[in-house]
Amino acid sequence: MARLMSRLLPAPGPGRLLVLCTAVASLGNGLYVTGGAVYFVHVVGLSPAQVGLGMSLAGILALALGVPAGHIADRFGPRGTTAVFALGKAAALAAAAFVHSFPAYLAMAVFHGLAEQSGHVARGALVSAVMGKEGRVRLSAYMRSVFNGGFSLAALAAGLVIAADSTTAYLALFWGNAAAMVLVAGLYMRLPKVPGIPREPRGARPRGAVRDLPYLAVAQVSGIVRIGPTALAVGLPLWLVAHTDAPRALAAWFMLVNTLMVVFLQVWLARDADTVRGAARLQRLTAVVLVVACAVTAMTGALPAWAAAAVLLCVAVLFTVGEIWGEAARWGLRYELAPAHAQGQYGGVFATGDALALIAGPVLVTAVPDRLGAPGWLLIALLFLGVLAVSGPVVRWAERTRVPDHESVDAVPTAVKAT
Repeated sequence: MARLMSRLLPAPGPGRLLVLCTAVASLGNGLYVTGGAVYFVHVVGLSPAQVGLGMSLAGILALALGVPAGHIADRFGPRGTTAVFALGKAAALAAAAFVHSFPAYLAMAVFHGLAEQSGHVARGALVSAVMGKEGRVRLSAYMRSVFNGGFSLAALAAGLVIAADSTTAYLALFWGNAAAMVLVAGLYMRLPKVPGIPREPRGARPRGAVRDLPYLAVAQVSGIVRIGPTALAVGLPLWLVAHTDAPRALAAWFMLVNTLMVVFLQVWLARDADTVRGAARLQRLTAVVLVVACAVTAMTGALPAWAAAAVLLCVAVLFTVGEIWGEAARWGLRYELAPAHAQGQYGGVFATGDALALIAGPVLVTAVPDRLGAPGWLLIALLFLGVLAVSGPVVRWAERTRVPDHESVDAVPTAVKAT
């Protein structure tokens, strides 16, 4: 057991404390995402379309406001900023217990989404400042591994709440999640303090992240591969049911395979992503794996039931490997290509690359294969081939245009002993 825990957790210190924060937050997220939607539909009386609209609007606005959130983290220090956003999320979750109409739900969902995404951006800057260049990508892998495990366990627990079908149980879910986020905020404040960057005179300010076109290009290309996890979670089960003879129950195994692989392999498979060259290589490998996964999926419609089942399980493995490599590549490129003194705002800009996967991804992986059949998966494969073609050039463009960190060394925050 001790050996297993050593693989899932970093060494004692700030890194382990950050992983603990992630574990607590993941439990709350799993409860809210799984049980919250059912509560708003079954108890409050909203339609599934209204609940989905609120989530989509929250996601889009959160991406748009990621850069201002990053500016705040850089300016006032990422530790306190991350804690404040965690408290904002706690307030939104507490407010969810008082939602009785669609306008109130919409306001709550948007506020919750903004706090969650802004906290994610600020936490990225905090990880970079506390762990440094050598440890931030590896710690990100530990955090994602633990998050997936915690989220899955919480989703199972939320199933018990749904089975109980009690308003009191649903409300306890919200209040418990809010309390967890208050605890997380307190844990963040136990990390080493990272001072903010003083505001520079207008004429002396360096180029902002939103004007860094090479970095923006890298962000958009890296974001496309996030369609892969959506294909696994949404597209593949629908394809299995509608276009293959494989047993329908197999769809539930896809996410189990995904979760176990992420929990136990994320840290190991992310080990080469702490340099630009390594991250760029992993991004190209991600595109290759996703192309193969889509192409193989296209063939399963013509296979007998047993063969389709076996091949689709292999496809789930391929999509998961692509997800693991893709996330590792994103961490490496996001951190290594951003200046040390502006990790917050650059992290916010990098998050805008998620827009295509967030907005168009679900439609792309469901409607296109459903309408076109096997050629639909081949069209999606072409999209990932495009990532393979442009990934190297845009990363090299970004590398050529970087400003050396030593030119702004006086502005780089350093962690000091926690106070």
